[in-house]
Amino acid sequence: MGEWLVDRPLRVGGRMLRSRVYLPAHQPGLAEGGRVSDPYVAYHRKRARAGLAMQVTGATPILPSAEWSDICLWNVDESCVPGYQRLAEAVHAEGGTMLAQLAHPGPTEYSGPHVVGASLDFSEVARQMAVPATTSQLAHIVELYAAAADRCRRGDLDGVEISMAHGLLLASFLSPLTNHREDEYGGSVENRLRLPLQVLTAARAALGPDRLLGVRLGIDDLVPGGLTPESSIEIARALEPHCDYLSVMVGNNNRLEARVRHWPPTPARHGLFRHAAHVITDAVDIPVAAVGRVLSIAEANDLLAAGDADLVGMVRAHIADPDLLPKSRDGAELDVRPCVGSNVCVNSLLSGTPLTCMVNPDAASTGAPLPAGVGAGRRVVVIGAGPAGLEAARRLGGAGFSVDVFDTADEVGGRLRTWSAAPSRREFRTWIAWAERQLDELRVRVHLGRPATAEAVTSLAPEHVLLATGASPLPLRVIADDGTILHVDVDTAFTSAQSGRVVVVDRIGGPDALLLGEKLADDGCDVTLVTSRLHAGEGEGITTLFPLLRSLNEAGVRVVERREVTAIANGVLHLTGVFGEPSLTVPADLLVPVVGCGPVTDLFAALAHAGHDVRLIGDALRPRSVTDAIADATSVVDVLAGSRPSPAEEVLL
Repeated sequence: MGEWLVDRPLRVGGRMLRSRVYLPAHQPGLAEGGRVSDPYVAYHRKRARAGLAMQVTGATPILPSAEWSDICLWNVDESCVPGYQRLAEAVHAEGGTMLAQLAHPGPTEYSGPHVVGASLDFSEVARQMAVPATTSQLAHIVELYAAAADRCRRGDLDGVEISMAHGLLLASFLSPLTNHREDEYGGSVENRLRLPLQVLTAARAALGPDRLLGVRLGIDDLVPGGLTPESSIEIARALEPHCDYLSVMVGNNNRLEARVRHWPPTPARHGLFRHAAHVITDAVDIPVAAVGRVLSIAEANDLLAAGDADLVGMVRAHIADPDLLPKSRDGAELDVRPCVGSNVCVNSLLSGTPLTCMVNPDAASTGAPLPAGVGAGRRVVVIGAGPAGLEAARRLGGAGFSVDVFDTADEVGGRLRTWSAAPSRREFRTWIAWAERQLDELRVRVHLGRPATAEAVTSLAPEHVLLATGASPLPLRVIADDGTILHVDVDTAFTSAQSGRVVVVDRIGGPDALLLGEKLADDGCDVTLVTSRLHAGEGEGITTLFPLLRSLNEAGVRVVERREVTAIANGVLHLTGVFGEPSLTVPADLLVPVVGCGPVTDLFAALAHAGHDVRLIGDALRPRSVTDAIADATSVVDVLAGSRPSPAEEVLL
């Protein structure tokens, strides 16, 4: 890698950080009742043990908030102090540094009396109208920040980070997009800085000189008329004397697309905000932190070497693999479980559920790994090398089981490999390659191009059989169909090139039809997506839905929403409105239905009849997401290894 810049110590304020890779502010969703919980402590302890420079809690409201649920930390009264003390003790025991990010949601708030901002403004995300905060309200807000900072100090935290990003209250004062005031808090940059500087002054007084005081600074609203990196230079220089570091960020949570662009999923390029950060790094003398799809220590090192930042933040990469840093130090970069940018983690948080990761089912786990020898002398056969089968085999092999994997395909990956033909999901293949390497290192025997039979399985005398044979796509049934349009199933449409006028018919929502439309357009097809849902991609999390919608538009895919196919005649699809919309007709050469899948369980009866203990996992149990399939594998292997009890109800066929 060359010079190991990430391990150079960095002085920030009066502290010397032990490295230059840190865990920026984010919500793991592990708080309980807004307070630090044992899982929250364990989450940060694990990451402190890896040697990170510092860690920052997610945005913590300084007053009761409807936006941040009780699975996020709150700092609104004395009840947070004991939890902070436990968190600080755990992180300090691992040699780490722990800060709390403090925030007033302001215009991003979803309800209640605190939906205020610099000026009158409508949030496209919260669907709320923020009203201008009065000067008396602002004075009280400064006091709230000071009180919250004092609780952090008494909670033994190493400091606080004040959020002035994402369109939250303080950011709304800094940005010309949202600050149209005519009093002393609006107009000139000096006036727009007045409230943020008052907050920093009050927080410093409450913290004392020995604690860190940082700022999460939004430098680009990603909206015309808003802040840009260049226009943020003056702001950064004004903040510099009052804080110890700047963590720069982009986006505005009150505008639909700008809300999600600071959480870019795949295929956004790695380190995509580094050049914006460089503008601020060149402008100030205090340390500047950069974030944004930095997924490896090599990438972090490159940012530092280029002078883009002094400190590099990596959240999603450390969700995927908390041991990213020590593995990389040990020269085992290929063993690092890759973050593939699925954004399951962010979408789960926005839906109010605890941290979930597609590739790491243990992301929020507080339990110990399975003992390496617990499966010694025990044999398991896994049938199917899709996500569930791969993860099950990996965990079994790591616990010492003797494992054989069978798959009829010539490559591992199952339908995940099929769907990763979509341009927006090609990065998913890095996880498949990682899983395949893991099985090789664990000496798991993988038999490809070889269908499993009851006789072949019986000859191996396994203690258990895991059936991970996946699912197959269902056909579209139309009562009046004269056969003039060829029907092709989803898997065929993904695995072989198509041409001509193609209509994708979607009845399930989610990302499936969008990804298929993207892939077909990439093939050069003339694509129309017809969905009976309220809108294309209904039910998909916004951080992945919005980029997919933009990708479809750029590819020229036409989208017809709230229409059902009721007849096919003479090469034309006849569409009827779900809610009485006008009927439409669409000519087509090819139709690809996205109407769900059915489990493939053909082997179950024969294996059970032969006396095997057969467990269904993944889509063979019930077609769902990759995240669910990998979680299934985790649960079943833990049961087989004896680390968790068997479920109260077994699925029987």
